[in-house]
Amino acid sequence: MRKLSLIQILEYYDVPQILTAADVTGTRYLCTLFEKTSEGYDYLGVQISEPRLMAFVGGQLDLRDAYLHPEVDNALYLVEASREQLTAKTLLEPSAVTDSMLPEQGYYYDPSDIQENAESEMDTYQLKVPAHDRATFSTLMSRMGWIASSLKKNLGKIASL
Repeated sequence: MRKLSLIQILEYYDVPQILTAADVTGTRYLCTLFEKTSEGYDYLGVQISEPRLMAFVGGQLDLRDAYLHPEVDNALYLVEASREQLTAKTLLEPSAVTDSMLPEQGYYYDPSDIQENAESEMDTYQLKVPAHDRATFSTLMSRMGWIASSLKKNLGKIASL
């Protein structure tokens, strides 16, 4: 049993549908709601690396594929949410994951949803990037998703300062 801390709710409809969480060691989990129980809610959770999570949040990774093709063996968990606590309870064998637990094929996260709903909660940062690091900066922006794409338009202006 692993206690998880909520990082971010990505989709919310009456209750959190898709969320990210982390355990005490910093391992990240992508969790998708599949069932309401008498004690709370059950999520299918998969351990996920930061780059792969950013690919999902950037709309580049199908949610179902994140579960069907995890990065490491023994990465699937039954995650229970009850009394405002998240717990990775059971390590699931791939054969134990039923189709009803999995999200539908073809779901790609739309980062504009979070942008529209969280505009007032966003922080603004100014980065000074040396002109010779444009390629590195462009790679970083692409991994962050479109939220940073507005910076790309101003890259020439920033680099010339």
